[in-house]
Amino acid sequence: MTDILHRITIQAPPEKIVDAVSTDEGIRSWWTEDCDVTPRVGAVEVFRFMGGAVQFQFRVDELGPERIAWSCVPAANTPPEWLPTKITFDMKRTPDGKTSLDFAHRGWRSAGGEFPQCNTVWGELMHRLKDSAEGRPRGPYFTGRA
Repeated sequence: MTDILHRITIQAPPEKIVDAVSTDEGIRSWWTEDCDVTPRVGAVEVFRFMGGAVQFQFRVDELGPERIAWSCVPAANTPPEWLPTKITFDMKRTPDGKTSLDFAHRGWRSAGGEFPQCNTVWGELMHRLKDSAEGRPRGPYFTGRA
């Protein structure tokens, strides 16, 4: 198994990051405009790409003030490499009032296939999440066209 790991410092409290990761409005400000998100443990989040040709579903395993955890669950058109991966967002306040975000997408079967591209995209997405939480949303990386 192999993991995608990213760390970024965000000039915002963890609550802003939690909102950006656990609400429709938040996700649409940085990741994908086509999503159905319910901020509740046990809910299944749906993220669609390429006009719905690709869909990821994640069960919310944890939704706390400083940690969010999701598990990928099967959907009709989820790429098999994503199963059964897990995503976590771990946040810690820094002494200067910022938040250190540790992002992980764990449990990939190999570092081949879609892994390198996903790693690159998650890196870009972390910067978009940062901008959104800091009040400068650039809009979703994935729109209905992409």
